[in-house]
Amino acid sequence: MSLSLLLRGAVRCNAANLVKSARITPLKSYSTLVANVQRKAVVQPLAVAKMAAPVVREISVSAPRMASAGSSHTLLWTVERIVSAGLLAVIPAAFIAPSQVLDALMAISVVIHTHWGVEAMVVDYMRPSVVGNVLPKVAHIALIIISVAALGGLFYFIQNDVGLANGIKRFWAIKGKDAEKA
Repeated sequence: MSLSLLLRGAVRCNAANLVKSARITPLKSYSTLVANVQRKAVVQPLAVAKMAAPVVREISVSAPRMASAGSSHTLLWTVERIVSAGLLAVIPAAFIAPSQVLDALMAISVVIHTHWGVEAMVVDYMRPSVVGNVLPKVAHIALIIISVAALGGLFYFIQNDVGLANGIKRFWAIKGKDAEKA
């Protein structure tokens, strides 16, 4: 697929040259002209890739502040993946050996993972060119407030109640009215 895109880009970039050569030589052979362009694409792949590069648009799904700061998005992407993979170990560990430390680690991991996911949706779907300049800022501020409130509420529950993992275990243990009669 990428080869076809490169070839299309090469033909598109050399369309003016094709028209000029077609005027000079009366329909000598269109296939010869196309074959020459394709041969150049095979012989000089870097030159064709540089010509086709403006056709491909760069896509960024990271936070707007990081994009405007001109920093590398690779670090943020790596941290997001580490947190996502870490959740696979933190959640079972919190249920196997409940403690305030593991509960706090699980709360931080879940809240930051959710925050990054919703932030990506806000950045993708609340573009200023579509909804105006105010609504994306309000949505981003609301997301920050909700994330901080959720993390604070989870910390409060961990500190002053049974803890996050034990609280979830107790919630799962609740029997419905139908289960009690049976």
